[in-house]
Amino acid sequence: MALIKREIQLIESNKMQALFWRYLILTIGILLLCLSILKFYNPDHTTDWNNLIIFSGSGLLLIGLSIVLFDRIKTVKVNHSRIIYEEKGEQKDINWKDVNRVGRILFIAPPLYFAIINKNLIIFPTERNFGYSSFGSSSVFVLIDHSKMGEIINKAKEQYLI
Repeated sequence: MALIKREIQLIESNKMQALFWRYLILTIGILLLCLSILKFYNPDHTTDWNNLIIFSGSGLLLIGLSIVLFDRIKTVKVNHSRIIYEEKGEQKDINWKDVNRVGRILFIAPPLYFAIINKNLIIFPTERNFGYSSFGSSSVFVLIDHSKMGEIINKAKEQYLI
């Protein structure tokens, strides 16, 4: 009975974190682009083209990155045998055997995971905001994930040799 209960229980990733990561890159890109435009039209100062190119280029790069990654950041449900996500309005139920690769994106807190399923990249957060520990300085740090979803993903990686 305990085995059946463990198979049925699905852990869902945090929807707020998924929305946060979707819109964070886009918001920062738009802000950098707007600041560079405002700096260009500032009548009190002469235009510093180096700063203008850096700000506007970074903004355009982040906007382009957000366009590419916007639909790939999803909420998923996982258990020990499968991963469920929504793509183009329909639920996809995938066995862990069919996942090509899964892992954690390094140096990002709270932890984000990626999965490559049928040559499609999916990026998803864990189920908790504070299910991790971070150690280190401002330039180098180690992030340890204590969440239940991280534990399930690590067990699936070992079991299915992903």
